[in-house]
Amino acid sequence: MNQDENLKHDAVAPLTAASEFVVDKQPLAELLAVLAQCGEVVSCFFKPDPAIKVLGERQRLAEFLERFSGLASSTAIGEVEPEFGPFSMLNRYEFEGSLLAVVLRGGCHGSAAGLPLVKARALVAEALEAVFPAPFSELVVYRFDSPDWSELTRDSTISSAYVACQGARNLWWVLCVADVD
Repeated sequence: MNQDENLKHDAVAPLTAASEFVVDKQPLAELLAVLAQCGEVVSCFFKPDPAIKVLGERQRLAEFLERFSGLASSTAIGEVEPEFGPFSMLNRYEFEGSLLAVVLRGGCHGSAAGLPLVKARALVAEALEAVFPAPFSELVVYRFDSPDWSELTRDSTISSAYVACQGARNLWWVLCVADVD
């Protein structure tokens, strides 16, 4: 293989179980438990090797999803569409607000958690701070604005799905909450 072929091969190296990164933080576990009351939750952290260095946010997300697609099939997410559709980019605070909305909204039949706004806000903020502490708190978050990006969300009644990237640590988080009535 010449150098160009090596670079192309490295760029699409699939994520494997070895790419998974264990995040064992109590505030995250508490948030995931509350989200589980809203529907099925898939939460996976990865440190891709080699790191994803593509410029352009759509291309960066496309490369991550291409590398994740094989592993996604072994989770509840199922098949990932190569043409993943529209998405919004969120900063850390917008992501926090979006997760708060999921907690407060709940699943198909409303919020099972019954948390007051102040407690729900603290739950989300503490989970994000535990997983992405300063000085590594800067995030780029992709929120899927269409359920067509994956089998799980396409088949659900209500869903929220995100891919968060903390570039400083090459840490990626796939979070999907989907409920079927």
